Amino acid sequence: MTPLRAQRLFMGTLLLVALVLMHSGRSWGEYIIWFMTFMLYFSGITGFCPSDVVFKKLFKGEMKL
Repeated sequence: MTPLRAQRLFMGTLLLVALVLMHSGRSWGEYIIWFMTFMLYFSGITGFCPSDVVFKKLFKGEMKL
């Protein structure tokens, strides 16, 4: 598995967990979504994403499509 695919699966899982938490009455699931939104904008503006670094090290590869 490539680092990019693993990162996308992880992001999808986090969004799913956040939505389940929100729909089960726990409001702090919303903070996960806000954090992910902020990090996506930060990555888009600066070109640096901390999760890219982590997944590159975990999977020892380049972030290729």
